[in-house]
Amino acid sequence: MILARIATEHFRNLAPGAIEFHPAANLIVGRNGQGKTNLLEAIYFLATSKSFRTTRLASLFRFGATTLFAGGAVVRDGLERSISAGLEWGETRKRVLLVNGERAALSAYVTALTVFAYSSARLAILRGAPEERRRFLDRGIASVDPSYLDTLARYGRVLRQRNALLQRIATGEATTSSLDLWDEEFVSAAAPVHRARAAYATELAATFGTIVAEHGYHVGGMTMTYRGAGDEEALRAKLSQLRRAEIRARTSLAGPQRDTLEFLVDGRAAEEVLSGGEMKMIVLFLKFAKIALYRSRTGESPLFLLDDLDAELDHDILQRLLLRLPPATQVFATSAKERFLQGLEAGPHRRLVIESGRVTARSDLP
Repeated sequence: MILARIATEHFRNLAPGAIEFHPAANLIVGRNGQGKTNLLEAIYFLATSKSFRTTRLASLFRFGATTLFAGGAVVRDGLERSISAGLEWGETRKRVLLVNGERAALSAYVTALTVFAYSSARLAILRGAPEERRRFLDRGIASVDPSYLDTLARYGRVLRQRNALLQRIATGEATTSSLDLWDEEFVSAAAPVHRARAAYATELAATFGTIVAEHGYHVGGMTMTYRGAGDEEALRAKLSQLRRAEIRARTSLAGPQRDTLEFLVDGRAAEEVLSGGEMKMIVLFLKFAKIALYRSRTGESPLFLLDDLDAELDHDILQRLLLRLPPATQVFATSAKERFLQGLEAGPHRRLVIESGRVTARSDLP
């Protein structure tokens, strides 16, 4: 799949108008604060309706704007189709996703364009809150199985309804026995989330380990372990054990919303023993492992966004990783230090100079 062009309106500092892309590599250069990362973020938003930098979608809007739009042309199997994502952020909040001009549900929309992104913000995978790690797993699962988004949405609805019931029980508005039926609904909704996360984490850990070993990276003792509530029987028993505590807390204390993904190096938390540069390399390896899994499941190459490649990355390994990407992989990269883009400049590429949110120059090496 190839993103041929993108156009945005009111997206951060990006100027309106279409930007055309090279089917192989696109190197986005410019001084700091000119919009390099914003352009990558717009591509990610177009593909997912989300940001790879923040969970606060309100921050994507140009100052004073209440609407935001990103539209693009995707070429897949020789056919071009249009996709677009729009947000309205005023008294009412609305999201509109279109494929070839027709409304699409999120689970269908995200199949049109698959994107993986690497940036320094992704270090939260290792040193951030458990919620960040759960999102990391969920994004990977959804990339190979978009129906998982519906599974997550169902679980989210059941979780909110069960928590509301726990509130009513705590205030005497409902009986404790009314939890019985909701516990079964909760277990039924939680089980497929747990199975999907456990299976994906196992596959990803194996692929990650293989890639690290192939490149001889010195952090070779890292393990990735998913710890969830368990299967239906285990979760059912846990809920029974925690019932009184949950009523006191007025919230669910077990389930996928409390799952953890552990990254350990020789038995110690990775964020406690790795340097900043080592963490960046580990996250980069994880991204390449996700791409490998995606290709093995779908036979296609996703878009790969590399934001702000810097001196803390192992330059030699980075170059080898980039050279081993399948030829069909479309890459978008930014860096304040252009030597980190040299591996991509060796092949066909387009160089885009961005200034004040507007592409001011373009040059191609076919």
